[in-house]
Amino acid sequence: MAEKDSQNQENSVQINVNELNFHPVLKDIENMYWLFLLSVRTLSDYDVQNILRTKNSVQEGYLSFNHMLDKFNKATNLHIEKTGNVATSKLNILKEMVFMGKAMAILICELLIASDYKVEIEKDDEFKFLKHIRNGAAHNNIFDFQYKYGVNKGQWMLGENEIIKWNGMEISRKLQGSTVFNDFISLFGIFLLAKHFSEKLTDIDNEHKL
Repeated sequence: MAEKDSQNQENSVQINVNELNFHPVLKDIENMYWLFLLSVRTLSDYDVQNILRTKNSVQEGYLSFNHMLDKFNKATNLHIEKTGNVATSKLNILKEMVFMGKAMAILICELLIASDYKVEIEKDDEFKFLKHIRNGAAHNNIFDFQYKYGVNKGQWMLGENEIIKWNGMEISRKLQGSTVFNDFISLFGIFLLAKHFSEKLTDIDNEHKL
């Protein structure tokens, strides 16, 4: 139920691209997200593919980019159907979305840990939530709340009844061994979490009058 509710909340979120401007610490995450969406949107377009293939074929040193297009089309199972002047693209980017979600989760966490803001956010439930997403993303995309090494090997990182919540989602021991992306959280969900931290860092700056 929590997963379904969180997905509904994600779908109801409206983002104004023009107004969105991440905090400098997380600006690369915002740019990374736009680049992914723009790449998929552009490369799956019938006219764009034709223009690129034509230019790559006649410009010296660019022929290999056509081979890259072939790889993209195969990896995403891209099919373009054209009826008259209307072209419809169909593709499957689930694997790419999972990979991008994992990469973003890891980078968001590492950027925050390396920042001057770590001390002020590390005890927040949202940061604990992010760390568990990051750990799962970095370990085969599976939630694992038990220590694997060291003096705490075999012990739980979460209390027996501990629940960490964010945006309608709940992390607890019940998720042990389950999939992180896209079963528990989506690419858009991790972007929203990054947006939360961007706003949090901006609030901290304002409090400190930086």
